[in-house]
Amino acid sequence: MYRGLRIRIAKTNRNRLNLVDLARRQADHLGPAGISAKRNQTNERFLKKGFLRLAPLTRTQRRKVMARISNLGEPAIKMQPIKNPNPRPR
Repeated sequence: MYRGLRIRIAKTNRNRLNLVDLARRQADHLGPAGISAKRNQTNERFLKKGFLRLAPLTRTQRRKVMARISNLGEPAIKMQPIKNPNPRPR
């Protein structure tokens, strides 16, 4: 069960924070679900962790975001579906 999306930026000569912002804005097109999925995913968090986490998303929402990001045509933006981004404590 995939419930989220991890976005990384590979080494490039373009500004990494601009690419992160470009990828993060694609979630806005999902409406309220996309806006809540990118909550707390700031530039500072990206610089600290090295990736963005868009979660929770349904399977169709995740596919839409992945399609929009791939249509940007920027090879430096890497996407990875993630399982259970907020695991329950056992």
